[in-house]
Amino acid sequence: MPARFVRGLLWCLLLMPIVLTGCGGGKKQEQQQKKQSQKQQQDKPIDTVLQQQMKMYQDIKKSEYEQQEKIRKEEKKQLKKLQKDQQKMLKRELEFQERIRLGGNPWAGGKKEKQQSKQQGEAGNKKESSDNKNKSPEQQQGKGKEQKKTMPGG
Repeated sequence: MPARFVRGLLWCLLLMPIVLTGCGGGKKQEQQQKKQSQKQQQDKPIDTVLQQQMKMYQDIKKSEYEQQEKIRKEEKKQLKKLQKDQQKMLKRELEFQERIRLGGNPWAGGKKEKQQSKQQGEAGNKKESSDNKNKSPEQQQGKGKEQKKTMPGG
């Protein structure tokens, strides 16, 4: 009997680790499967979080781009306005220089006023010539001096 007892004990010792590793391995596999399923579940929320962050980033970039576009458009408008103002100023300066060159009053108004002043000058010359016929030469000279005093810019 002791031989049978020893054989049984040896078989038990041999089978016990095999049985225990088999059962324990099953638990390990279950644990690994649980971990994998948890990782997959965690990966999905992480993916959605990443997607949300990506959307937020894209929205921010889009809004920044739109703001920059608005700024560019406003700057273009201001530039065009400044160019128009500059052209007007240059045009005025040219007109002023032209008036000076022609010997007229540079501070007088635009073309309409030039035409009016020419017409008035022609009318005045006609009146003077008719008045001069009626007056003596001394009176004509005195009148010319008075007109020079009253003329602006002259």
